[in-house]
Amino acid sequence: MSLRPPPTSVLLGGNITSQLTPIITVLNELDESFGPPYLNIISSTAQALITAVQNVKRNKTECIQLVERIHGILHAVVYLHIKSETPRTLPPETLSYIGKTLYKMNTFVEAQQDGNTIKHFFRQSEMNTLLKECDAGLREVGDGFKRELGTVMFNRITEMDINADIMHKELLELVSKMSDRSSSVMTVCGFILAEHIDIYI
Repeated sequence: MSLRPPPTSVLLGGNITSQLTPIITVLNELDESFGPPYLNIISSTAQALITAVQNVKRNKTECIQLVERIHGILHAVVYLHIKSETPRTLPPETLSYIGKTLYKMNTFVEAQQDGNTIKHFFRQSEMNTLLKECDAGLREVGDGFKRELGTVMFNRITEMDINADIMHKELLELVSKMSDRSSSVMTVCGFILAEHIDIYI
């Protein structure tokens, strides 16, 4: 089952940067608050991708379609972290694989910025292979999220029914709850420590 991109009019008719920047901002805040492994790599590579796709000279349609397909994945990453009991729900190997897939995508997109016809001719086979690897990686990640979330929920996320603003508010609530919980734990630990000190005085 393929990873369905959002309707073409959603991103092609608008601005890719304005559509993807909000969720990347939430990813950055999630990384700063909880530091899940590889999340900073995912957000920085995604940012590099939406910058690179603005300047492609070749295979523009393929490049735009690739970037379209990451938006659902980024939303799913944030959604799973926010909705889990702990903010580290995704296995490091999953986040690492997503990061590697985005890196391959960025390599492909950046290569399409070169207008040199001769260089493009000699690298055509290499780029075709890389594009297939990107497609396979996105399919695997998408299918994994569909198993985790259910197809209906993943498609809702992919189609922007659950937007970055909502996720941002929920992230702030999660950070607040975690902060309150940490304060409570520190208070309890303080009482216990004080009792032990009193015993030995």
